Amino acid sequence: MSPVVDPDRVHRTVKLEVDEGRAKSFEEAERIASGYVLQVEAGREITSSSTRQATLLSILNAARRAFLGGVRVRISDDSVLTVRWAAGMRLSEAVSFYGGTVVDELAGDHPTIVLGSVRDRTPGTVVLYPTWQGWSGGVVETSAARLEEGADCVLSGVLAAALAISECFQHVRGYVVAGRRDVGLSLWRPELEWRDPAAFGPTCPYLPSRLWLLGLGHLGQAYCWVLGLLPYVRPEDVWLMLQDFDRVVEANEATSLLASVDDLGQPKARVVARRMEELGFRTSITERRFDEHTRRRGDEPGLAFAGVDRPEPRRELEKAGFDLIVDAGLGGGPEHYLDILIHSFPSGLTPTQAWPTRSRADSDRRPKALDRPAYEDLAEQLRTEGFTEEEARCGVLDVAGQSIGAAFVGAATACLVLAEALRTLCDGPRYEVIGLSLRSPGYRDVVVNGNPGSPVNPGFVMSA
Repeated sequence: MSPVVDPDRVHRTVKLEVDEGRAKSFEEAERIASGYVLQVEAGREITSSSTRQATLLSILNAARRAFLGGVRVRISDDSVLTVRWAAGMRLSEAVSFYGGTVVDELAGDHPTIVLGSVRDRTPGTVVLYPTWQGWSGGVVETSAARLEEGADCVLSGVLAAALAISECFQHVRGYVVAGRRDVGLSLWRPELEWRDPAAFGPTCPYLPSRLWLLGLGHLGQAYCWVLGLLPYVRPEDVWLMLQDFDRVVEANEATSLLASVDDLGQPKARVVARRMEELGFRTSITERRFDEHTRRRGDEPGLAFAGVDRPEPRRELEKAGFDLIVDAGLGGGPEHYLDILIHSFPSGLTPTQAWPTRSRADSDRRPKALDRPAYEDLAEQLRTEGFTEEEARCGVLDVAGQSIGAAFVGAATACLVLAEALRTLCDGPRYEVIGLSLRSPGYRDVVVNGNPGSPVNPGFVMSA
């Protein structure tokens, strides 16, 4: 297949420029995205908090996949990090390892995220401060507006990182209000305003110890990234069943937090297993599709996190024998790539009701963006290369049908999915559906789970 048309090579975030019509060719889309730069001010006190470390590492890992012009980091103190994914590295080493660049000065013409304490005013087109308290995480415009940032809570720290990246990314793409507002979310009570004290929730001393991860692409790797940051005392006591049939392609690097270009062609299940085993987790893998033949057996994990991208396997979730299922779905087009939808089962809905069978006309619907100039340019390139008109049309359809995605959306989603499991362990509130968009995080659809089934113990260990 011509590299011009290979859908496995299309950068899933850069495709946004094409599908919105901002770029007249895929080459121009790459040039536009290469102008997106993020700055990070890593002030003092980063290493004094595992939550700040998790926030910084999540910013580095997720942001460089969307800001193709680079992530530039100014550090105040080159201390040694202690959280997994960077334990034993100096801050400067971690910046380089996760694709950032250490700089001496920051500029005023790029957005900036500030962590820790800084003496002087930080430059940037917008300057944002990730913050957290208990189960609430957010991003604010001034240091004075930060929450207390008391006891560490990795989930809310990663959520704050994802929201900060999202605001900066939308800002550089011209969304006027992004970066000029305070946004946040409570993972304990998502229906509440995130700065309400009731939204902070209690301390949860438990962490899940037996998990089945269905799908190891964008969402599955985000789940694993967050799991690797949680304060497990002995990760070897945690069993991860990893299921995926697919292999890593170039396009996955844009959205998948554990994948890199060095993994191209390797099975996703083995790539993820290797990364998690490096942290000490115990893994099993199954390299087959999740379908109607998949059944949980014996003492296999009963807590399932689903991250598949089609409705057909989702309808089979209720038949697989899991005790608790948390499923996440993301929007895929330029209007919806920031959308997040979480379902939990058992609940008042069944998976079949949540994803009813669509008509053939719906499934064959033509991609909306197909008339954008870049696709016309792509078709012309293919004809020039000697493809027939029919081959060129099919090639363009293959590329146009690929979803838009951004790694920071997956990171935010993973926090919501993990939170459902942690609330279950802590006998906290349960939710049937949580829906929101990072375009306007203050507006959420939240449905309390009034029918969560019998009490369930999915397996747990004590947190550090």
